[in-house]
Amino acid sequence: MSISRKIFDMNALKMKQNRAHILGQVNFVDEFAINHSIEILSDIKRQFNHIAIVGNKAKLWANGLGFKNANLIDEAETLNFKNKQFDLIIHALSLHRCNDPLGQLIQVCHVLKPDGLMLAFLCGGETLREVRTSFEAAEIEIENGVSPRVSPMIEIRDAGNLLVRAGFALTVAERTNLEVTYKSPIDLLYDLRGMGETSILYNRKKSFLKRSTFNKFLEIYSNRHNVPRGHGVRATFQLLCLTGWAPSINQQKPLKPGSASHHLSEVLSTYKL
Repeated sequence: MSISRKIFDMNALKMKQNRAHILGQVNFVDEFAINHSIEILSDIKRQFNHIAIVGNKAKLWANGLGFKNANLIDEAETLNFKNKQFDLIIHALSLHRCNDPLGQLIQVCHVLKPDGLMLAFLCGGETLREVRTSFEAAEIEIENGVSPRVSPMIEIRDAGNLLVRAGFALTVAERTNLEVTYKSPIDLLYDLRGMGETSILYNRKKSFLKRSTFNKFLEIYSNRHNVPRGHGVRATFQLLCLTGWAPSINQQKPLKPGSASHHLSEVLSTYKL
């Protein structure tokens, strides 16, 4: 699959994921999403027999969900599904760093069996908003300019549109804000390293961050995003959950316009206001 515009450096991603593995991976966002997956799947009265999990931490997700026989697919621009078909695919917190998220979703839709389910989890547009705004303010004050420090994230409305464009039916897009408290912004930055989620932008600055800019970032972050009536600072992780089903002739479909058997006024007349 050809990508006309690359935003993310996949070589940098692999390097940072390997570093996170050495440092000791930080998994609380994954664990939060796994628990949300369990809740969703418990409400679906269906047995899934052919399952794939996509992502760098696919094994963690398989263990957390109890899918010991799931096919583990590493994240890549072209996903290696090995010509198999599945009735459940979970895209596990990697879609937000894809250069072609629509292409990823199309690939998933193509290998789902009719009426197969996809759950995709990704970080949304409000993720690390505190880091983004604090770095911007620090760089403007110290360096008279702004450089990209936090990767752009998909907004929920755009994510819902991607599902439809990829060919999914019965689509749902929902968001949850996970607010985490840290003793200091430095503790947050250490966690981001442990997650392998520091910047992999192609146009990121390759030079070291100025100490004066970093100190100003810490000052601004601590002053603007401190925890009320407490000690520490807050950080936002916005989690998007996208649900889509592969089209099937057996699925429920909306009625065609004009096919109603009763006029709206007849229905409303039965209710007394």
